[in-house]
Order: sequence, then structure tokens, then C-alpha cells
Amino acid sequence: MNGGVYSLYTRDRHGLLNAMMSALASDTTKISFEGTLSHTDLLRIAGVTHDESGVLRRATLAPQRDFIVLPLSEQTLPAIMKAIDSKIAIGEEGIVHVQIVKDSDMAFAAHDSFDKECVVAYPAVPSALLDELTQAKVLRGYRQMAPPISRQSV
Repeated sequence: MNGGVYSLYTRDRHGLLNAMMSALASDTTKISFEGTLSHTDLLRIAGVTHDESGVLRRATLAPQRDFIVLPLSEQTLPAIMKAIDSKIAIGEEGIVHVQIVKDSDMAFAAHDSFDKECVVAYPAVPSALLDELTQAKVLRGYRQMAPPISRQSV
């Protein structure tokens, strides 16, 4: 783990999502999707819920979109990837927001259809993986985000 928080510049949204899901899948990982999802096979995956929990919260309150949370483990990963690949668009007619939590901490977030200002990798994602994804042209690049300013230091 690298301890950094990175802003990601996405070239291949589906490729980035697949890479993050594969890298972060574990028995302590959950993924949330928000968007137009009622017609998808994501709703048929074991363990699906519509409930917000911990840091996995709705990103859009109005208009309210479909919101689901799934366990992201080695067992559920193939079914999630199959449901998404070539079957669900990333955008208003499909996935708008994705969040992945590992060990109760945010690990990856992509909001507003993977908008260039809204895709973030947290400390659970090693910078070596980001380098690989840049070389593979899944990412255009990434930059480390400045740590938040503490009120005590002002």
C-alpha cells in the first residue's frame, strides 16, 4: 500500500472499473453502483442490497437513481464483471457513480460517469497498479492529491 490519494484521468472507463474490481476484490470489500440499473443482471447477484451503509452512500439525491451494494469477492467478481461488460453503459443510461470500500475504508470512487475531476484512488490502490494502467492506456495519467488542510494548523 502506498498511503496516497490520487486523482485519476480515465481513458477506458470499463477497463478501469474492471481493473479496480479485480485488484480490490476480497472478503472484506463491497461495491456500490448508482444509476439506471433496474434492467441489469446486477440485481440477480447474491448478496445485493439497496441499503446505504458505512461510507457507501448515494451520491445523487434528486433525481433519485437506482442504488445497489454488492459484496466484491473472488466469488462474486465474475458475475459482476459479466453483468457490466458490454451490457451496461457508463453514463446517464447506466452506471453514473461507483464506489468500492475495502476493510471499511473507501478504496476507489468514480462519480459523474467517470468525470475527469471525479475519479479517485485511495491508499488501498498501489501506485504500481496506476503505473501499469497508464502504460496500458487505461489511464491517461494520475496525480497525487494534496492532503486536506487541518483546522488545527491554520
